[in-house]
Amino acid sequence: MRAVATTAIILAVALAVPAAGCAGPRGARPGAAEQGSATAAGAASMPATAGGPGTHARTPSTVAQLCGPPEAPGRLITVRAADGVRLAAVAAGTGERGVVLIPELGPRGKCGWWDFAAYLAARGYRVLLFDHRCTGESACAPGPAGGGLMSDIRGAVTRLRQEGAARIALVGASQGGSEALIAATAPPRSVTGVAALSADELTLSLASRPYPATALTAVRRLRLPVLFAVATADPYVSVRETRHLLATAGSRSKRLIVLGAGAGHGWDLVSPTLPSGRLPAFGQTVLAFLRGVTS
Repeated sequence: MRAVATTAIILAVALAVPAAGCAGPRGARPGAAEQGSATAAGAASMPATAGGPGTHARTPSTVAQLCGPPEAPGRLITVRAADGVRLAAVAAGTGERGVVLIPELGPRGKCGWWDFAAYLAARGYRVLLFDHRCTGESACAPGPAGGGLMSDIRGAVTRLRQEGAARIALVGASQGGSEALIAATAPPRSVTGVAALSADELTLSLASRPYPATALTAVRRLRLPVLFAVATADPYVSVRETRHLLATAGSRSKRLIVLGAGAGHGWDLVSPTLPSGRLPAFGQTVLAFLRGVTS
């Protein structure tokens, strides 16, 4: 008989972070797409020198030109999904501890994770973030785009492992959180834990066999350590729904963090404040989880 799962439910104090949800395209932070596009476009058109004689403006890195700040090391790469579809991606960091960041649904794609990815890379993680097929700069394949979400995630894990990651965590935001939960029911080799931030679209079919179709049915089959998080005022997924995911999850090691109303949705929960680069308090909880599952 499987041992009774230990459950820790922690109520976190509301963070002083501007409220953010998914206005417009599902999973896109209000204004984020516009701000990111404007920043990237401005960076791309910025002259190498400005401000008069003897003043030199720093030329943004390739990733910063595409995604906006922070200015941090990273590589634009192409990843092959498990079924061969070419995916646009960003790789950052080095070492054996790996993190695959699965995007929200919306126009920001991989760039929505860039600030958190840069933070992780600077702290010893090898990180990969990507655009799903038929979004951003990634290619399409015949058939519905949603049919290949698990292939995209497996391809990202394979690439991270090929580059040197030995233990890999899946971290997903919004719909990407639900995708991470589904992928973790039949985890690719080297995947050791999963974090779902504001996982929504819980009853939407996101996968086909051998995976469960929905996140709601997937959690019963989870065995990996899992971290759930949701804000009390999230308009896209409720605390009650997330508590149900926690209670249903088959993992022996599982935890739910309930954040205050100002914490936002999805990747907002861990997005560093610019220009200081300081993580929200919950970000430290995620770092502790990642250390535990990738060490």
